[in-house]
Amino acid sequence: MSLSTLLQIIALVVFVVAAIGWTWKKTDLIAIGLALWSLSELIGHSLTLNLGTILLILAFIAFVLAAIGWKYKKVGLIAVGLALWMASIVVPTIIH
Repeated sequence: MSLSTLLQIIALVVFVVAAIGWTWKKTDLIAIGLALWSLSELIGHSLTLNLGTILLILAFIAFVLAAIGWKYKKVGLIAVGLALWMASIVVPTIIH
């Protein structure tokens, strides 16, 4: 079993735990699951630093910040992370 697969399984467990309503301090479990999932995607990418990889790294950072409860005005960091993740998929296909 690869590290990427292991991270995806852990993300699934975190999503299930969040779905049943379990909480841990002020940590956002959905953001933790998304951070783990995006990290598994980063590990699965090649080691070349292209635009898609940079956007995915930024998405991971946004998810981590959301998980620890960091806020910036009314910006939803989970939504920012998801937008960056989708951009990491769409933008390279448009530019390519």
